[in-house]
Amino acid sequence: SAGAGCVEPAHCKYTGFVYFIRDNIHIFKQYICVMNLRLLTFLALALLLLSACSSKQSLRYKITTISNAKNPSIADTIFLSIKPAVQQQAISFYHDDEALQAPYIIPSKTGEQTVKAVIETADGNSEISKTIRVFAPNKPKVFGYELIQSYPHDINAYTQGLEFVNGTLFESTGQYGNSSLRKVNFKTGEVIQKLPIDKAYFAEGITHFDGKIIQLTWKKKVGFVYNSDDLTLDKSFSYTKSPEGWGLCSDGDFLYKTDGSQKLWKLDPNTFEELSSQDIVTHNTFLSKVNELEYANGKIYANTYQFNKDVVVIFDPKTGIVSGVVDFSGLKKQVTQHNQLDVFNGIAYHPERKTFFVTGKYWDKLFEVKIIEK
Repeated sequence: SAGAGCVEPAHCKYTGFVYFIRDNIHIFKQYICVMNLRLLTFLALALLLLSACSSKQSLRYKITTISNAKNPSIADTIFLSIKPAVQQQAISFYHDDEALQAPYIIPSKTGEQTVKAVIETADGNSEISKTIRVFAPNKPKVFGYELIQSYPHDINAYTQGLEFVNGTLFESTGQYGNSSLRKVNFKTGEVIQKLPIDKAYFAEGITHFDGKIIQLTWKKKVGFVYNSDDLTLDKSFSYTKSPEGWGLCSDGDFLYKTDGSQKLWKLDPNTFEELSSQDIVTHNTFLSKVNELEYANGKIYANTYQFNKDVVVIFDPKTGIVSGVVDFSGLKKQVTQHNQLDVFNGIAYHPERKTFFVTGKYWDKLFEVKIIEK
């Protein structure tokens, strides 16, 4: 309607149009919003199609590896190729980001490694990668043990770590609400001093470095540093690269840590920064669930958690190569059999006696042994 006050027809038409716009402006706004939304949706779909087209070339290809050995190891030749075969196109291969002069590699280290191929096509470059596994060159030697003596041990201790410092045995025990750090008289089993750990933490492995006892926790990504004289807390630290805390040891220069995976982590003993990692490998497998650690005579001796056999593996901290497996079967039968009796765990080297001390979770005996080759 033109409304009252319209005198000339043209003026009435103009006024009516203004009122029409005023009354329907929300419709125009909705229309514009819908158009913008459709435009944005179209653009997003277009970008997805372009991305799919650009990656389609990469998805077409995969890297294949061929070696004479079923489980390739150091110095074995691993040939690389692309499937399906690439015709009249340039291919560049890389191993751990280093360009290869030929389509093969001869690994100089064990563990998981990355190979990459860059394929130059008329439509642009495509990049694909693959993880390869390099194993130890030799099968581990098998060792046994000579039992020297057995000693009393707290049957209520869920043993996570053992460490001798100047003849005194330090022990870390686990479980939420029952975790602790202890000083123990290994000959009598007497707990000389016991420091309960807050119930929020599940204590794990320990080691000794520069007058300090260092203790890991399981899932909180936190470790604690204590004065070895009186077990007073000095400080705490975090580990950010490894997901969990399991075993811990020291070679006098660095700390070495496991996290339940196949990796051995190398830590700065002052800042506790995780400097690097190395896979723990045998001739045919990558070892995970490597638990309590002990460094002795240039090697790491480690319990393996929840394996069917009571064994300790011996490996090089620099390469991760397992050189030996110690069979400790028979010890568990010598402890009191009860409902809570758990797995073999806990190993400490006594440098003066040149013997190892081993026990288990909720075991009432601590065993002194010599490791001998079978």
